[in-house]
Amino acid sequence: MKQQTNSWGKINDGDNKNHILLKAIAIYLTETLNMSKKTGRYELIENPKKRQKSVNDDDEEKEYDPYGYNNEGDLLEKLAIGALPPLNQWIEIEDGVEFVHEINNGNTDNNDSKEVTVKESTITYIFRSYKHDGTKRIDDFVNRAYKSYQEAIIAKHKKDKTRYMYIPAKTTTTSSDDENKEATVPTYKRYGLGEDKTFNSLFFDDKPELLSLLDNFLNKTGKFAIKGFPYKMGLLLHGPPGTGKTSLIKALAQYTKRHIVNISLSKIRTNQELMDAVFDLKFNVAGEDLPVKLSYDKIVFVMEDIDCASNVVNARTDEIKNQNDDGIPDLLAMFEDSSDKIIGPSPKKSSSDRLNLSGLLNVLDGVVDCPGRIVIMTTNHPEKLDPALIRPGRVNKKLLMGHINARQTILMMEHYFSARLDIKQKHEIHDIFANTTKSFSPADVEQLCAEHWDATTMMDALARLGD
Repeated sequence: MKQQTNSWGKINDGDNKNHILLKAIAIYLTETLNMSKKTGRYELIENPKKRQKSVNDDDEEKEYDPYGYNNEGDLLEKLAIGALPPLNQWIEIEDGVEFVHEINNGNTDNNDSKEVTVKESTITYIFRSYKHDGTKRIDDFVNRAYKSYQEAIIAKHKKDKTRYMYIPAKTTTTSSDDENKEATVPTYKRYGLGEDKTFNSLFFDDKPELLSLLDNFLNKTGKFAIKGFPYKMGLLLHGPPGTGKTSLIKALAQYTKRHIVNISLSKIRTNQELMDAVFDLKFNVAGEDLPVKLSYDKIVFVMEDIDCASNVVNARTDEIKNQNDDGIPDLLAMFEDSSDKIIGPSPKKSSSDRLNLSGLLNVLDGVVDCPGRIVIMTTNHPEKLDPALIRPGRVNKKLLMGHINARQTILMMEHYFSARLDIKQKHEIHDIFANTTKSFSPADVEQLCAEHWDATTMMDALARLGD
């Protein structure tokens, strides 16, 4: 295996996955090889069998930290000191099987400069046996090592009950200009989601209706119990900034016990990339050797501020609409994309696959079934969106997250102050809203609740804000 390093650390280990096999063998050697009476070396090895902190763990010494503020300790907990054979020396690792670990270092210059900026090393594991069944012995050892590593990785993922937000870490193409460049596998970063933001702290008029829709969806009751009724959900959240769109997304993910996958249309260049992001359900996470596999019933896909992220969602002119009235171009594009998924993309990918509204509509409501999928789109300007994007069938419900009113303010105050307001206080709040020309966002009122210790002083501050 070859890997390149610079002053910041490893930057490349090739396109293959040999580094996973090397890690599996190294971990297996530390577990099975007795080095107590042999010359060897110690290394810190990331062992997936080490106990990982879980969201359900009850640790009196250290509070669980899903956001990673104390991740230095978490990183150390993943490491174990392992005794390994010396470099460049043959050693018997089990009956009839010998092993050597070789490292050959080389340097790569940068643009004919005398200063070496990149260091390349080749790591080689060599096995040999003089037994008549030596090949089988070596194969059995390598297979045992890899199986042990696989089982440890699977057990680690099953134990991890944390919900995550997955965000694309880099663009998915090798070039933004050349038409025939191959697409690379997208890499994601993920961040732990907390359990604090729930519907109990959200106050908007459509909340009972939304909760009823979610309950029917999760339990397959109501319309979702009817055979043939699409078992997927699309929501459009619209309204001015600070009205709770992001908070609703977090509360919905908590309510459904799902991860959040952020789909940034501004970082997606082709229809194929969008299909891969939504349909593959495999997420290459930075720091993880193997892709994280999820299912639709474990994910909430989020496309935030879609009116700003890409112009493909903007309303089309009548001329453009008429060009697509017969549906033939869209149908051909759909089958071309489907064939690419089955037999692979053609050697030369033309610019005709550039992300467009047709590709987005096919992902939201195309021929590929996505049972249990939830997609949430947000926008500050719904009037800019193409009507085809938000028509019934693609969007189950449109939620206006507007400015807060007196009734919602009363409910929010009672929640944050943990006390019921009396009749006089409720009338005062209604008077504040009736006598001001200003509008308050839920974020404004929530901030006042956080700044004051009692309802009386908070109401005085709200009245001053409305002057």
